[in-house]
Amino acid sequence: MIQRQEIMLIRAALQFWYEEMDLEDADLFAIYSGGSRIKPPWREEDIQRLRQQLNEARLRYVVCQHDAACVKNPRLFSTPDAANQAMTDNSDQLGVVLVNTPAV
Repeated sequence: MIQRQEIMLIRAALQFWYEEMDLEDADLFAIYSGGSRIKPPWREEDIQRLRQQLNEARLRYVVCQHDAACVKNPRLFSTPDAANQAMTDNSDQLGVVLVNTPAV
């Protein structure tokens, strides 16, 4: 279950990648991504922008249908426990939503 602590870990990993890894090294990217040798399309600004978006995003939870193809209850919950309590049958799934903080 993704919670705020996991978002912080992802942000830290992005910062490490930004500071320590060579963004032009396709071999290195393939090792960490588990993918083929491609030149990553990201620039340093892209990584920093993603870090900032993750920092500002609000984490919310939803109740999804059993196949997770559709939200069953349109309400966004602040905690996984609150979403779990709103489930109406055993096949419901818990979904995680990142909500962008509106620009002011």
